[in-house]
Amino acid sequence: MATRVKRSVVVGLLFLGSGSLMACREDLTSSLGGDLIPVSAVTVEGRLPFSEFAEDLQVWEGYGTAVQLPTAIVARDYEGLLDAHTLVSWFGYPTSASVRDTLGSTRTDTVLTFVGGKVVARFDTLSSVVDGPTTLALGALETEWDPGSVTWTLAVDSVGDRRPWPEEGAGPVMPLSTAEWDPAAGDSVVFEIDSVGVALWADTATAKRGARLDAVTEGVRLDLRSVSLSLITRPSINPDTLVNLTVSARSRTFVYDPPPDVSEESIIVGGVPARRTVFSMSLPRELDGPPELCAKVGCPLALKPKSLISASLILRTHAPPAAFQPTDSLRLDVRPVLEPSRLPKSPLGFSLVGPLGVVVPPGHFAGEAGLDVVLPLGAYVEQLLADTSEAPTDVPRTLALLSSFEPLSLYFASFYGPGSPYAPELRLILTVGGEVGIR
Repeated sequence: MATRVKRSVVVGLLFLGSGSLMACREDLTSSLGGDLIPVSAVTVEGRLPFSEFAEDLQVWEGYGTAVQLPTAIVARDYEGLLDAHTLVSWFGYPTSASVRDTLGSTRTDTVLTFVGGKVVARFDTLSSVVDGPTTLALGALETEWDPGSVTWTLAVDSVGDRRPWPEEGAGPVMPLSTAEWDPAAGDSVVFEIDSVGVALWADTATAKRGARLDAVTEGVRLDLRSVSLSLITRPSINPDTLVNLTVSARSRTFVYDPPPDVSEESIIVGGVPARRTVFSMSLPRELDGPPELCAKVGCPLALKPKSLISASLILRTHAPPAAFQPTDSLRLDVRPVLEPSRLPKSPLGFSLVGPLGVVVPPGHFAGEAGLDVVLPLGAYVEQLLADTSEAPTDVPRTLALLSSFEPLSLYFASFYGPGSPYAPELRLILTVGGEVGIR
């Protein structure tokens, strides 16, 4: 009996103790509004100048060519500076056509006579810079050229094959036609071509050379969306009937002069060929200023991943040369450089700011200088802070600023570089916990 009584007492005490603990928890929960456990945390912003978080800034160029762009450029003394000629080559002429004969039956005719034609060019009326009717000229190119490497001075600029134009600017050409484009009347202009002009491109080799489209009117810059060749054909089956046959463009590109003059201290992104700005991250392990920060949290302040709320790279806009100022929004991207030793051909990692990049409106480069462009890098900076000698990781330290699509346009983004009052900064938002006291 005695043994049973002792066991009952123990069980009862355990139950009582449990109830006491539960009651204790309830009391603590209801008392969090008091000052039994004071917890303090301070959220602060720190801004690091470029020299304190990065180094080795370089601008690389040569990514992509004008043939990859959706539009070509025609310009003459635009902004007192830019000249641009559009080049187009054709596929071979058709060798047969389906024609209705004099009896009304449709037959294949292989004996075609080309008696004339027309070249139709269509422009982007919104992005083109033109003040009223503009005179344009079309001429047949006399030199073979390579769409992927052609420049203002070189018809071919590939490995092992470098051939200059006889005349700079993709010349000479044999004049074929002139026409006037009035943007108020529509987006297209028609160049009439006589039978002699059409005969120039009848051979496959000369068709591949194609044509050059120039602006005669000064001060204009036209964005060309498409160009096509239509042949006026007299078939042998029914000579009294004229048939229009379309010849597709084999390739279309443009050449321009001069190349943009940019400062060596500037950060450049985009253009054609596109430019990338590359630099290496070198984050400090602690902050020792500014005084405002130290007054709030004390210094030195260790930078730890768990304290980081957000991190952003802040760039400040700088107006490019007037002829190269953006007329449409640009998209900026930041990607890690996976093999810096292979620059400018190093492979890049995934985007750090999202697949579509950060949109920058064109007005940022046309008005007031020094406007902020913010590129979020929070997840990446957190990985850098977690990379220590005790716990090393493979986080790439070299980053590339580039256009989300390369090339995107002739126009490019320009930002102030290191050493400028508008130099880049790294903005850090940190939450720092204070001491916890129990009383």
